[in-house]
Amino acid sequence: MKTKLWLVMAVMMALALVGAGLNVAPAATAGEWYAEYFNNPTLSGGPTLTRYDAHISFSWGTGSPGEGIPADNFSARWTRDEWLEAGTYRFTYRSDDGIRVWVGDTLVIDDWRDRYATVSIVDRYIPRGIHRVRVEYYEHTGDATVQLGWERLQAGSGWYGEFFGNRELSGPVLLARYDAAIDFDWGTGSPDPAVPADNFSARWTRNVSFTAGTYRFFANSDDGVRVYVNGQRIIDAWQDQKQLNGFQADLNLSAGTHAIVVEYYEHGGEASVHVWWERVSVVTDGWAARYYDNPAMAGGPALVRTDPEINFDWGEGAPASWLPSDNFAAVWTRQINFTPGLYRFNFRADDGVRLWLNDRELLMDYWQPQDYVWHYRDWHYLSGTQTLRVEYFDATGNARIQFWWDYAATVQAARALAPSSTYRAPRIGTAPAAPVAPAPGIAPATPIATTQGAPGPWTIHYYANATLSGTPVVTLRDHDTPLSFNWGMGSPDPKVPVDNFSATFEQTARFEAGRYTFNTYSDDGVRLYVDGQRIIDSWRPMRGARAATITLAEGEHTIRLEYYERTGAAQVRLWWVKR
Repeated sequence: MKTKLWLVMAVMMALALVGAGLNVAPAATAGEWYAEYFNNPTLSGGPTLTRYDAHISFSWGTGSPGEGIPADNFSARWTRDEWLEAGTYRFTYRSDDGIRVWVGDTLVIDDWRDRYATVSIVDRYIPRGIHRVRVEYYEHTGDATVQLGWERLQAGSGWYGEFFGNRELSGPVLLARYDAAIDFDWGTGSPDPAVPADNFSARWTRNVSFTAGTYRFFANSDDGVRVYVNGQRIIDAWQDQKQLNGFQADLNLSAGTHAIVVEYYEHGGEASVHVWWERVSVVTDGWAARYYDNPAMAGGPALVRTDPEINFDWGEGAPASWLPSDNFAAVWTRQINFTPGLYRFNFRADDGVRLWLNDRELLMDYWQPQDYVWHYRDWHYLSGTQTLRVEYFDATGNARIQFWWDYAATVQAARALAPSSTYRAPRIGTAPAAPVAPAPGIAPATPIATTQGAPGPWTIHYYANATLSGTPVVTLRDHDTPLSFNWGMGSPDPKVPVDNFSATFEQTARFEAGRYTFNTYSDDGVRLYVDGQRIIDSWRPMRGARAATITLAEGEHTIRLEYYERTGAAQVRLWWVKR
């Protein structure tokens, strides 16, 4: 729908250019502009004509604005006070000839030159408050046109991207579109047939709402990249470079909406750019919540906040007024110190939900459209600090989710506690006076159900290239750690490069007969084999999850995972669940 809206807007703009003039939206409706017209092009001396103008939208052709003003070589100034909420504003102007615009003391538009009446766009972050807006204009010769409008950019549309046919982010916009994420590898190609494969640039803008805290912003690219938050440049890598780079910056953000701008240029050869962020400070008083304006959780979240519990009924609305009411997603994570005992986990959701334990055990998986259905997972023994992650997406219609759990100290108590679809706010941090011993017949950290992880031992080979070629530079046999590695911007070993390395992980494990779903999460490529059969094949630069389900006979089976890291962050995880 948003793409169609943009196309309609583009067609309307083209039709207006063909006609007598462009009908740019008025700047605001708060009041009129105080206008001063001068009989010279330099705003010199006193004005010859003063009046109030409702809008700055004029096309005088070869005529004059009014009595006493010549048709050529005149100038004008408009001023008025405006209340503006904090955010990124898109200023759209069309002038023949020069124009300058100030918002308060900030020079937002500086195009003081002879020019044709073409449409131009400038995005600027404006803080909340009352601002004196001043517009200056001069006409040299020929036609006289000046039009100005602005709008506040809202979150919920992903990144608004503009692509230019040069490395300077200047001149006409060749392509304008919305992108879900800044996560591109164009190789030797280009973003679109309208954009050249070399010597182009792009600017993406987006408003994101954050809970107060410290956030780490990451960028890597081929070639230059810059990242701004609220107009402050936090990453500056504006130079030719290959994808053997990684830049990051930590920033303490207040609660509220913040404007993020990413600028990029491509010189020659391969083209790629990746920008994302993570929260560094720990959430201690609730669930760390990340809301996405797409159901695939692509790109950085559009809203980051702390939720005290997962109990929401947004109806046909959304978690925030500027998020889409359909096709959004959310992820909640929390570290919880569980009293030793048995836990039953419950969901009611419209639509899809998943529950993860310690980022490797998929305890519940109902990732499909559904109409507020209740699901529960019977009993699971837990003790001590564990990390829960809840994932949710809304398709269309109502958006609702509840997540809670029941507690039983013993098997007898668990058998006596019947499942119930009634939501009960979980009690967190309220342990009994004395520790409860593990229930008979249930080993600590072992679920009653037959969910299985990937405990090892793994035989691991690391290669100093991305193609699993030659002799491994590191070989080890890992007996203790599950196959869950997050090296960040580093590498597994000093002998292994931080980028363009690869690895194989192999083990033989005993399985009960049944159907198993194997899951991977990686940045970048993965291939998974079970008894030599390739069941997952995503051998390309990427960041995300993959899954495949197969039937296994009882006995031993060989699991082999192949992985490669290209550039930037490096991580890989593997786990499986018996259905």
